[in-house]
Amino acid sequence: MKEITATVNAVELINQNVYQITLKVDDFTFEAGQYLMVVLPTGEQVPYSIGSAPHELPYLTLYILVSDAGSLAQKVVEYFQSNSSATIKAPGGDCHLANGILDSNPEHILLIAGGTGFAQIKSLYTDLVEKNFTGNVSFYWGLRTQQDVFAKEWLEEAHKYSPFSLDVIVNEADEQWHGRTGWLYEAILEDHPDLSKSAAFISGSVGMVYGTLDQLELKGINKDACFSDVFAYAPHPDKPKL
Repeated sequence: MKEITATVNAVELINQNVYQITLKVDDFTFEAGQYLMVVLPTGEQVPYSIGSAPHELPYLTLYILVSDAGSLAQKVVEYFQSNSSATIKAPGGDCHLANGILDSNPEHILLIAGGTGFAQIKSLYTDLVEKNFTGNVSFYWGLRTQQDVFAKEWLEEAHKYSPFSLDVIVNEADEQWHGRTGWLYEAILEDHPDLSKSAAFISGSVGMVYGTLDQLELKGINKDACFSDVFAYAPHPDKPKL
């Protein structure tokens, strides 16, 4: 990764605790699905998936969840809010479409996100649309409540791209929610009971990624056809022996 000075274009609170950051960079390229490191003045480096697609350069979009005041995420947001430029290192990660998986002609591509894991999967989805990809693509986004949904304008536009499917699944729904409910993996397996010829990109917490992967493997998906940044820094917990 190379160190870059980015212009801070906008810092917007887009729901109760998620900020959308728009940066402008020059002389930079990346693959959809890659991430960057925000370099704080303290020297701390914080990774965030790039939520925009390569064709949207020179602009980059980040989605930052701030769950607690005083958290590292809060420090990152304050860094962007108080500076007109910011230091980043990029690009990083091999969970992207140039890794050769498309050459194997998977029957179906699953794009699976939990929470702000949405950023990476949105980048992949948008890039496939931009490239006029003609294969079967399904985007699943899991959230705890409907109040956690963000990027609603993008979702409305993405739903219009009919060759692909996009589902938002809420785990704890009330009567105001009219979409799908339950666990993320349940929706995926309901739609795709045989995953033996599918590929998957999974983005979220360590527990979410491996919990989802375990369920997909039960329906025949090959782990070699599954991709996540989590694989690079958190080994799969040992499964109990039967």
